Amino acid sequence: MTDYRSVADAVAAEIASGQIGPGHRLPPQRTFAYERDIAVSTAARVYAELARRGLTLGEVGRGTYVRSDLSGPVLQPEPAPGAVDLQRTHSNLPEQNRVLTEGLAAL
Repeated sequence: MTDYRSVADAVAAEIASGQIGPGHRLPPQRTFAYERDIAVSTAARVYAELARRGLTLGEVGRGTYVRSDLSGPVLQPEPAPGAVDLQRTHSNLPEQNRVLTEGLAAL
């Protein structure tokens, strides 16, 4: 299983070297996954990590592009250990109620 961070590091290095230039449109996640021989879910995490690092911008229906201004990427903080990501919809998991209860109680 490929770690999404190592793939994101490789893409970030390609951006830094100019191999992938500012304004370049990255392929759709399914195509990216096929080209890199990774799972589509891993590709989605790679794209999210590149955006978190401030290297790409994406719009639903338009695609993901390398930022034109890479002079000062803004990193968003890593989520705290045990944090629940509510940005995505997930199927109901057996321990979901316990995890949400503990997470919300910590607030």
